Amino acid sequence: MLGRLYLEHRDFLRRLLLGQAVPPRDVEDLLQDIFITVWRRLSCLVTPEQARPWLWVIGLNHARNYRNRLRYEREVLVGFSEDFPDQEDATSSETLLHAIYGMFRLKRFLGKLSPRIRDAVIPYLEGWSIAEIAASLGIKAKAVYSRVRLARKRLEMLGLA
Repeated sequence: MLGRLYLEHRDFLRRLLLGQAVPPRDVEDLLQDIFITVWRRLSCLVTPEQARPWLWVIGLNHARNYRNRLRYEREVLVGFSEDFPDQEDATSSETLLHAIYGMFRLKRFLGKLSPRIRDAVIPYLEGWSIAEIAASLGIKAKAVYSRVRLARKRLEMLGLA
């Protein structure tokens, strides 16, 4: 049944994606994602006559998610652009890509920390001493050590360390 759906409706979905401002270079990848979703939810399709509206909704959802993901990735890359060397200074585009991905993961990790821990960890990552952080936060150095240790444990739990 999945093969028949693919053959009968892939052109319809391709036109739908192009009409939803998905660039032609990404349409095939998105079509593949759509049909993976169709395969997972094939039991939800009651009759073959309902296939086109059902596929239309799945296609619209994938196109919307694609646009949201692009917007978010573009914002992240623009936000970190000043943290990286110019293209001619970078050893390779792959190195730059790994650095951007690492910064993205770090930003997500820091966003998940509690404000108390984040307030101690960010200056620590910027190279401040424990004494400077403690003085700026008005807490004991022992508390700063504890908060940094908690952040390290959390990193290890998430497998990012």
